[in-house]
Amino acid sequence: MKLPLNNLNYPVKISIGNSSGSGFLISYENNIYLVTAKHVVYQQDNITKNYVLFGDKLKITCYTFLEQLSPHIPRVYEIEVTKILLDNNLKSHPTADIVVIKLGSKDDKSVLSFVPGISVIQNAEGALVHYLMDGSRKFDDLEITNDVFVLGYPVSLSTSEMKQINYDAPLVRKGIIAGKNYENKTIVLDCPVYGGNSGGMVLEMNSEKSKIHLIGVVVQFIPFVDQWRNVRFPELYNSNFQNSGYSIALPVDYIYDLIKEIGTT
Repeated sequence: MKLPLNNLNYPVKISIGNSSGSGFLISYENNIYLVTAKHVVYQQDNITKNYVLFGDKLKITCYTFLEQLSPHIPRVYEIEVTKILLDNNLKSHPTADIVVIKLGSKDDKSVLSFVPGISVIQNAEGALVHYLMDGSRKFDDLEITNDVFVLGYPVSLSTSEMKQINYDAPLVRKGIIAGKNYENKTIVLDCPVYGGNSGGMVLEMNSEKSKIHLIGVVVQFIPFVDQWRNVRFPELYNSNFQNSGYSIALPVDYIYDLIKEIGTT
């Protein structure tokens, strides 16, 4: 089953301080939210181990693809993170690598009103594209070996000088659900991800019903670890980490958990 090209409108580029990554917009009960990985927005202090924001301003760049993969002028929004936090419109999970930010609400005519702290830096034609959460599938309903697509902006690939990829267009990877880690409540994907993919969306293809479901958020790759030990001094060893081609995603269950906490103290 082929992924319709209009799905490429879902992923967004995120930048905050010296950090960048992927994210996507969702709608639930007439509210619009931004979803991404926690480590895209926060960094962990080496001494205190507390999570600290990469910066006070978070920028979202949303592209609209009207003709194949040719992006038009993007919509750009700036979020005052401290204001959003003060109003309890940003929630990060205490243990899982995920953040949800409320952007605004829609009225009866589907007109979006942003919450305080969000500015429109650049507007563009078309609507702000978001995924309807009614079509998502939770962890317990996922089936191993189903096809999946990972959508995001792996900006760590190649270099701008090589001109191999368009950094203003999302890249798509196809794989399968390789397994489910019930202890950690995570999804194992047979699909490689790279720097910049973090926070990107994972779509599952239900070929029997010809439906596309949001199932998770990309958070990390699984490394292949090669260790070399010193023959004379076994306590001395060197570890080499390489991308195994497998990756980890958090299920949408965490998104629903954080949405319930938005706006609460």
